[in-house]
Amino acid sequence: MASFLSQASSYFGRTNISANYTIDESQSPTHCGLWKIYKATRNASSSTASAATASGSSSASASKNVVSIWMHTFSTRGQVRQRITDQLKKEASSLTRLRHPCILEVVEPLEESRNDVAFATEQVFASLSEALVSDHRQDVQLDEVEIQKGLLQVARGLEFLHTAKMVHQNLSTESIMINAKGDWKLAGFSFLTPLEQPGGGGKTPWTFPDYDPSLPPAMSRNFDYMAPEDALDEKLGPENDMYSLGCVVYAVHNKGSPPFRNRNSLPNLRGNADQLSTTIGSQSWSRMGRDVLELLSNLLTRYPGARLSATAFQQSGYFNSILVSTLKFMERDSFAGRTKEERVQYLKGLLKILPQFSDRLLRRKVLPAVLELMTDRSLLPFILPNVFHISKNLSSLEFTNSVLPKLEPLFSVQDPPQNMLLLLDQIEPLFVPKVAPTTFREQVTPLLYAALEAENVMVQEKALRTVPRLASILEYAHVKEVLFPKLASLFAKTKVLSVKVNCLICFHAMVSILDKYTLTEKLVPILARIKTKEPSVMIATLAVHESMATKVDRETLATAIIPQLWVMSMGPMLNAEQFGRFMKAIKEMSGRVEKEHSAHLKDVKRMQDHTDSYTGEGGVTTAGGSGGGVTGIGAGGEIDFATLVGQTKTAGGGEKKVVDDPFGLADDFAGLGSGGASTGSFAVASDVSPAVSNVHTPIGGLTPTHTGRSGSAFPSSSSSKINGSSLRTVSTPTAAAPPSLAPPPSYSRPTTLSATSSSTSITTASPSTTTSAATPSWSNLLQPSSTSSSSSSSTPSLPPSNTTGGPNYNITLAPATGSNWSTPAPSTANSSMFGAPPAIEPAPTMMAAPTLTPAAAASGASSSGGPQGWGGSVLQPTNKPTLSSAAKSQSKDAWKDFDPFA
Repeated sequence: MASFLSQASSYFGRTNISANYTIDESQSPTHCGLWKIYKATRNASSSTASAATASGSSSASASKNVVSIWMHTFSTRGQVRQRITDQLKKEASSLTRLRHPCILEVVEPLEESRNDVAFATEQVFASLSEALVSDHRQDVQLDEVEIQKGLLQVARGLEFLHTAKMVHQNLSTESIMINAKGDWKLAGFSFLTPLEQPGGGGKTPWTFPDYDPSLPPAMSRNFDYMAPEDALDEKLGPENDMYSLGCVVYAVHNKGSPPFRNRNSLPNLRGNADQLSTTIGSQSWSRMGRDVLELLSNLLTRYPGARLSATAFQQSGYFNSILVSTLKFMERDSFAGRTKEERVQYLKGLLKILPQFSDRLLRRKVLPAVLELMTDRSLLPFILPNVFHISKNLSSLEFTNSVLPKLEPLFSVQDPPQNMLLLLDQIEPLFVPKVAPTTFREQVTPLLYAALEAENVMVQEKALRTVPRLASILEYAHVKEVLFPKLASLFAKTKVLSVKVNCLICFHAMVSILDKYTLTEKLVPILARIKTKEPSVMIATLAVHESMATKVDRETLATAIIPQLWVMSMGPMLNAEQFGRFMKAIKEMSGRVEKEHSAHLKDVKRMQDHTDSYTGEGGVTTAGGSGGGVTGIGAGGEIDFATLVGQTKTAGGGEKKVVDDPFGLADDFAGLGSGGASTGSFAVASDVSPAVSNVHTPIGGLTPTHTGRSGSAFPSSSSSKINGSSLRTVSTPTAAAPPSLAPPPSYSRPTTLSATSSSTSITTASPSTTTSAATPSWSNLLQPSSTSSSSSSSTPSLPPSNTTGGPNYNITLAPATGSNWSTPAPSTANSSMFGAPPAIEPAPTMMAAPTLTPAAAASGASSSGGPQGWGGSVLQPTNKPTLSSAAKSQSKDAWKDFDPFA
């Protein structure tokens, strides 16, 4: 097989057939005499060329895509090859010259090469002999109706030959081919003989039917189908073919076996012919049925005078069947000769007869014949129901390959409108289950869109009634980008009330498919442009809005949908029930808007409060890194984890609870009180940003809203020196009630920088046990206190100018007016904010802090003019702290060579 295909490929490379067709090597070839028949497909680019080269083909056959290639490869030489070549050429040329529906149609003429000859015909499945003996090929098995129809076609072909005064001379099951439509076609014209010689030379002389065993069997006539008078009486005539036809009738009812086995012997043929009368009446023949036996008795006769002619054969009672008559009427030449009224009546009656046909016969014979009739567009309303009935039993592949290509050109035919109405009715029951989704979207949906654009209102309404069922089948992207725009266009331009209502019904079905954006930005504006006041339109619109209410947001409901519903509810043609439905929908939508928007506002307030809790409850303080939010900032800016989570270790290894200490001085006070060195450093790293360093927590938990509340006792003052900085601390006595405090005035942020002495004082105060929420920036209340040893005066004294040339900086605040409040001295962090140098080395001695008694505190609070830097009800030390001479010298020289701009 492989070698043969290789030779075939070599042959195809040198012929026109090879340029136009591609052979299918996956299937075994069919045989007919000396020929091997292969299925081939026309190349897409060669249809024009093949039509031009097919001199003997019709325009219809030239347009076919699948054909059969008949090929013979020579394996002999000399005279034998020449005889074979002559016979093959005669057969091919006879097929090319004979034009009849019952004779095999040639598509490509014979082409001869060095080792091969080939030609192309319409596609054939098998020869009749192969179909009769094949049990495994479902496509070639035959039933009784198909046999009857096929025999009629063979008889019609013989009638054509006999009318043309020709005799087939070798009719058998091998010379009858079954094409793709199930039609039986005459072939095998190797021994075709004209009854008269050309040119008026008289009758053709009889030729002895010799058999040469040295030649292939196909080179000789088949003795099993040979008429007795042809072999024994030397008579040549049309009756010879009718005897052969009788043998074919017998073979199709007996699995391909002829009535006699003559074994290529004339004596055997003579003996069997003499026993014909007794053999037909035997019991073995009676099982074929009475009508078949009657037909055989009029064909298988010893003498030709008693035989039926081809025309009489077709009128036999054997073919008296409604199914056979139906198939016969459908043949191309028969149907074309009928009037239009007869065609219409036939097609109407065919729909009632179709259930009586077998499924295989419907697929192979009836369906191809009906599809060919669709060229007459006026008959489409009567043809399509028959096509749909047959298609219901087809597989998806059969429907897509054979029926859909024939129906697709009809999708745009609008006249008559019944055409589209019938096609639209079959979209869901037929097209959807039979066609793949991709094919449906590309090839079937154009029918729907053509119907939506049709001028006939009935067609539009039919298409619109189909859309809701298709919306759930088509892909989301197709619905959004193709189907929805076409519906919107029809809805906008139509003036027919029923079409507009059906469009709204389609929109209602598509709401569950379309996304929120499409509904809000496209569908809602479309519905807002409705002008009609018809109740049916408004109720349908209400249904669409009710369906959309669950998908659109509350803003769309409140600003677009609910106002439109209010307008529609005032329609003058609405009844009470319809108005009540509008009110119910409006109330439900309004309730949803109220509920969701209230929840939204509560969420906004909750988030705002949450944000304020972080930005207003206190931040990082400037001294000690302690604050209401973040604590434990070290000199390098890092955060101590233990302090952050609220626990700190004592010197002894134990743990103690961290008290709310805004200024982080609790540990330092404890160290000072015990007479030891302070455990905390009050120097703030220079890399702490001014924004952080400038945030302060109110001293003692006081806020501008505290007026007259009882708080902790007034603290007494003590002074200490840690890490080279002057520290003023306030201790908390156990007695003395605080006076009433008035709200402090607003203070402006300091804007003046002045050079001060090299020492920096830090003023802190012990907070109350609870710290209130953050108030407006308390850093505005800070103002530098004097750190020099000069005596205090009625106004805050500035430190002496630096006479050593070293730059020093301090903050000078404008004195508060209209208030008794005074601010504590700025901390080290405030100094570092303005570019102050790092903390000075600690002095070897510490200043003793003066002590305030409760009585002195009371007198100080009542006096209108207090010491410098203190005022109102805030306590102040009675004596200003002084520095020792060593401390003065050290603090004076500490800033000598410091240049912040270096």
